[in-house]
Amino acid sequence: MDHTGRDASNQITPDDIEQNFLTQFSSMVTTDKEELIQQFQSIGENVNQSTATFFLDMTNWNLQAAVGCYFDFMSRQPSMKLLNDVTVGKGEKITPSTAIKLTWLLQNNGDIAWPNGSYVGLRRIPNLVQENMPVTYEDLKFHVPSLPPNDTVSVSVQLVSPSNVGLFETVWCIYTPNGVSFGDNIVSRIEVSMDGTMAITQQFSNLQTESTGEANPEGNTTDGQSNELDDSEMWG
Repeated sequence: MDHTGRDASNQITPDDIEQNFLTQFSSMVTTDKEELIQQFQSIGENVNQSTATFFLDMTNWNLQAAVGCYFDFMSRQPSMKLLNDVTVGKGEKITPSTAIKLTWLLQNNGDIAWPNGSYVGLRRIPNLVQENMPVTYEDLKFHVPSLPPNDTVSVSVQLVSPSNVGLFETVWCIYTPNGVSFGDNIVSRIEVSMDGTMAITQQFSNLQTESTGEANPEGNTTDGQSNELDDSEMWG
């Protein structure tokens, strides 16, 4: 029996979800702002209190209007999906105070192109970093291309491992030119150890790349500016 028609008719689209929320909230009558904020936050796990308050205040605390504005706003925002960590030597340990390159395959899974000037940067300060670090984590910006919807790109960042051994974790994301983050978090965890081999693996890979004449095989876009940091710049 052919179930195609029934399956298609039962498919739920994002517009259906938005309409369901709007219909649900249209029957809610309350003037309590805390309750309105809680009801607004129920539309998604990523909606925090400040976001709910912003859209409710903008619409004079009309819950249905605020939800509609939120979905309209989100439909025009860039998006990113982390497809894979393709770092050379992934899974290997790294020696202390050693330059490393992290590389990820990213996809524009949204409806609009990434804005010109978007960049990958640290979301939070990496662990094991000395307090007197001369370069702030906001300064680590690695520019990415204006990627059309559904396209993919490999993006690399370069930094230096800490001087002490242990787990080295950094959390990255993509930012618009005005500093608004979007898309998945990119978490990198590498063990810093005296017997690490990751640097050797990456150096060997670079030699192979140079011998074959490949240019920028990982697709990292730097707008003509070098993103490389030596040990003194990164860790002092």
